[in-house]
Amino acid sequence: MTDPWATRVDADPPRQGLSPAMIAAIATSVAVLAIIGATGGFLLANANPSASPSTSASAVTASPSATPSVDESPTFAPSPVVSATSTTPAATGMLPDGQGRDFREYFTQLRTAKLGVVLVFGETGQDGLVTRTSPEAGSRIRAGITVKVYVAGAPPETVLPKVVGLPCRDARVPLGNNGLLPTYKTGQEGVVLSQSPDPDSGGTVRWNDHVEITCGEGASASPSP
Repeated sequence: MTDPWATRVDADPPRQGLSPAMIAAIATSVAVLAIIGATGGFLLANANPSASPSTSASAVTASPSATPSVDESPTFAPSPVVSATSTTPAATGMLPDGQGRDFREYFTQLRTAKLGVVLVFGETGQDGLVTRTSPEAGSRIRAGITVKVYVAGAPPETVLPKVVGLPCRDARVPLGNNGLLPTYKTGQEGVVLSQSPDPDSGGTVRWNDHVEITCGEGASASPSP
């Protein structure tokens, strides 16, 4: 018969706390969270440095690009030399003003500059003075162009050079320097055999007069003044 007041003692009392399986699961979760946290921290830590080199790299890149623009400035240094050089043609390449000047003086100046000159007489004003030019004074000119010079009054007398004996092609120089126009009757080959008018026979001429030249074979002579 069993004693109802007897104390019952179980052979295997129930266990208290977490089971080994639960502990393992928790440990695994903690480890995974730790790994995730470490990875996130690594990514976050590298995010800012990656931006920083990008900024500094752009700054470094910008700096060299600005440096050549400063270094190139000396290439403009020769510009004063260029402008100084261009000043010379500007000074000699402008038609000088002849208005009010004696046409002979102005004529000589233009011929010295290797310009062709056509004198047009009959303008109103004081005889012998330049009234205007074409092109106008101050215009750009170059050697070889022809300038029309308008002169007041009738053409005056001029020197008649002797060109007999000169090579025919050279006769125009002394004649042209004295405002005369050569006319070649037999071409320009050989030497000048005769001229008309002739200073030896007392011939006289005025500015813009024609002088007839006859050329052929013969001995050459020294140029006459």
